Amino acid sequence: MGVLQITTATSGTVTANDTGQDVDLIHDAGLTLSLTIAFPSTPINGQIFTIGSQGGITALNLTATIGTIINALTGMTAGSRGRYQYVSSTSKWYKM
Repeated sequence: MGVLQITTATSGTVTANDTGQDVDLIHDAGLTLSLTIAFPSTPINGQIFTIGSQGGITALNLTATIGTIINALTGMTAGSRGRYQYVSSTSKWYKM
């Protein structure tokens, strides 16, 4: 499984592609007041989704079409990251 890198410099909504790859989403902007990040809609067992923020996000909303996000981040400080792994047997994204 390869790694797909997505870079975003805007607020609004960012949707991760469905590629069957691990995903690194890099929020490469200054402090952002509000951002929604949608996880891959057809995740595979063991898939990793990592979010890194360079400038911080005041209000962060994580969403998943399939599965539940356990311990979803609601904001990020500058230079921080969050990492989740999908487990198909429980249909959950677990924060690692």
